[in-house]
Amino acid sequence: MKKLSVLLSTILAVAIVVISFTSCEEPEAGVYKPKKKISKIFEVNTVVVTNGDEWWEENVERLVEDWEWDGSKVASITYYWSDGEVDGKEEYIYEGDRLVKIQCDSGYYVEYSYLDKKFDKIKFYNPAGILELELVFQYNKEKVSAITFHFYDDMDKSVIRMIERGFVGKLISKEGVKIVSKKIATQSKDSFVMNFSYEGDNISLITDGEYTLTFSNYDARTNIYFNFYPLRVYELTYDTSIFSKNNPGKSILRDGSTFERVTTNTYTYDGKFPLTIQSHVVHNEGNDFNYEFTFTTRFEYK
Repeated sequence: MKKLSVLLSTILAVAIVVISFTSCEEPEAGVYKPKKKISKIFEVNTVVVTNGDEWWEENVERLVEDWEWDGSKVASITYYWSDGEVDGKEEYIYEGDRLVKIQCDSGYYVEYSYLDKKFDKIKFYNPAGILELELVFQYNKEKVSAITFHFYDDMDKSVIRMIERGFVGKLISKEGVKIVSKKIATQSKDSFVMNFSYEGDNISLITDGEYTLTFSNYDARTNIYFNFYPLRVYELTYDTSIFSKNNPGKSILRDGSTFERVTTNTYTYDGKFPLTIQSHVVHNEGNDFNYEFTFTTRFEYK
């Protein structure tokens, strides 16, 4: 009886260790199964102020993304112009539960490869099947610590815009991204490295040797994009927010000189997930060009 008691105690102790280890384990890269499923995403853009003068205003909510699901997996995302017309559509292709390819109706596509439960490489191809961009991932234990972007001769300007948009993640609107980061837009190197630092489960700092992006004031709710796919084909969107479990209240983008862009986010929630995000952006380039604007993103879930 004593031996049986000892055996049961040992099994229980091992079970506790296994449960503890599993609960802290990072999710498998390329497998996105959120507890809430995005159905539609809407945006409302309000006022833009440039050097003290208002020059643009739009207070009409518009559909920007429509997500379709195949069971627990994203099957496709359709994107819309401001006039409601379809702008593009992506199909998501899997091996089992893991994403291996995103195919856009424009002919562009990306392919994902993995090492164990981690991202290895993501390759971006043009409609002719020519490789234009390759992302190579490095990890520190279970977290992405660096991504190297390799550019190829046939790369066009749209790939550069992808880098620009991705560096600030999903914290600014499509209108705002058109006028941000002129230096990134003229990137001429064959490659560069984006480095990541964390505080707990969230990104605190991203650097690329020229720009720094800091995040702070995270909430305690779930980031609906956590563990999504970092590179989408449509508008060549690279999203850094997928590596954070929670939602940032503030971000600051700087280039070490006069450029600074501060984004402050205010959230409402549907349970543990964001329902709306109101983002106020202040962009400052010294005396050259300053502006600010506010936009709201609203999620509709299935």
